Amino acid sequence: MADLPLFAPVGRAGSGRLDDVGFAPLQDHVLECTARYAATGAGDPGLEVTTRRWPDVDWPPLHEQVRRFGAGRDFLQRRAEGDTDAEPRAHPLGATWTRALIDVDGTPYQCDVLHSPYSWAAVAMIEPHFVVRVAALASLESPPALERIRRTDGIAPAPTAEAGG
Repeated sequence: MADLPLFAPVGRAGSGRLDDVGFAPLQDHVLECTARYAATGAGDPGLEVTTRRWPDVDWPPLHEQVRRFGAGRDFLQRRAEGDTDAEPRAHPLGATWTRALIDVDGTPYQCDVLHSPYSWAAVAMIEPHFVVRVAALASLESPPALERIRRTDGIAPAPTAEAGG
């Protein structure tokens, strides 16, 4: 958590679960990490919050790069549902983008919001050199406010193969 900020939806009951950790090639730091938050009831589809470190030399990223990262979950969901022709792209077929504000640690940031038949995602550039994506399998009215996870008890470790995960 010192290397890469992790975020949780504000006011969410229970902890998230660490998942999908990616390391930078030939370097010793975390490049990307996803925390998953299970659905808590009716109208709550569950969320995943992914933070990616953007290379210093490429900061700020191009708008299309940010949108391509934002659409990453949509691509995975299309493939999971059998769309073998799905491609990772900034403008997925049948999807639209809108603009909104997302509150991260009390600071509002402009974000792009993907509306797709397969998923919903909000993606924003935050704190120099980080991009955050919030994804859900069902549309949300607006991006949820996020807060930085500052204690390890706010996130459960990823399941291991030995534990049957």
